[in-house]
Amino acid sequence: MEFILNWHPAVSILLICAVTLIITYSGLKLVRKRFPEEVLRQNHEVGGMIFNAFGIIYAVLIAFVVFATWTEYDDSKKNVDRETIELTDILRDSKALPEPLSSQVAPLIKAYANDVINDEWEKLQYGENSYKARDSFNKLWNFFVSIERSQLKNDFAYQETLKHLNDANENRRVRIFDSGNNIPGIIWVVLLFGAVVIVAYSYFFFAKNILHQFVMTSALTVLNVLILYMILMLDNPFRGYMKVSPAPFEFVINLINSGM
Repeated sequence: MEFILNWHPAVSILLICAVTLIITYSGLKLVRKRFPEEVLRQNHEVGGMIFNAFGIIYAVLIAFVVFATWTEYDDSKKNVDRETIELTDILRDSKALPEPLSSQVAPLIKAYANDVINDEWEKLQYGENSYKARDSFNKLWNFFVSIERSQLKNDFAYQETLKHLNDANENRRVRIFDSGNNIPGIIWVVLLFGAVVIVAYSYFFFAKNILHQFVMTSALTVLNVLILYMILMLDNPFRGYMKVSPAPFEFVINLINSGM
């Protein structure tokens, strides 16, 4: 199902809506043929109560899932920002190192940022990490841990740099973990089951003009499609039209190129 995220949202939504609306109309016609008006009208009172109860339960579930996925999506964006903030802090603190050590830091950070943008960002949509980006970060880490403490004039700045390195590495791991799907399969089963049942349930009410009923049922169908598509996009923060941008890493590179 995730392959639709590779399409433009307009194409995905139009295609899914077209297919579901055809199925919706076919189902409505089938129910009208098999059950006469009198039978359908008998369901209104009791069926309406059950339909309302089911709708409330489904709405609560949808609200919970949307809130959870939006929070995770927002956290993924903020985590990318935090990772690049740590990199800029490392760059700034490296000014306290003596030469030629100080001038070696910026190229290492730039190489890592370039590997993240050009190699790792593409792999994140499949929940994978880049070996090139990992090796670039390890080179940055090894550079700092191999420095002789006797060479340092500002030991406090060096300790702060190691802390920023650890935090950046932690944010990198979280970013990779976030690239995978976070909604368990059982929740998708319940969401899809609820969407199908709530639309199919509306077939068993009766409006004299079938087109009027189809318009109302279609609105319910399209709303469900849009909500489920939104949840799918939010559950894949590094894939599709709404994927998290690598712009913060580009900012780090521009900062280095500007001679910070």
